[in-house]
Amino acid sequence: MSSDAARLRRARLIERMRCAEQRQAAAEAHRAEAVRQKLEQLSARTRTLAELYALRDTSRDGADLRSATVLGAHLNDLGAAAARQAADARREADHRLADLAVADRRLQRAEEGHRDLAREIDEKANQHETLPMRKTGTHLE
Repeated sequence: MSSDAARLRRARLIERMRCAEQRQAAAEAHRAEAVRQKLEQLSARTRTLAELYALRDTSRDGADLRSATVLGAHLNDLGAAAARQAADARREADHRLADLAVADRRLQRAEEGHRDLAREIDEKANQHETLPMRKTGTHLE
């Protein structure tokens, strides 16, 4: 029975490891999703500011017009950079979500393996207990 207990203990250990792996994957996916969301918001806000400066026509002289144009160009560049970073963050978040799905499946398999092993051991123990006793003696007794 000690080998069965060792197998069951090993199955429980694997299940706990998979559970910890799944929690870590979930935390990483959450962080990646939060970064993605912040970068997409930053990109949208920067694009909006660039559009507002492009439409703005309160320049009194050439220097004002030039500074507004330079600022608009910088905001466009920042918006493009933020959009690239948001796309990278989106890919990273998708990758983390895929890792989370794999970890979920591995945890589910470990739980099923532990449950099946426990059932098998229990059935084996019950089977030994319910074996019919052999009759001893003769029919005359």
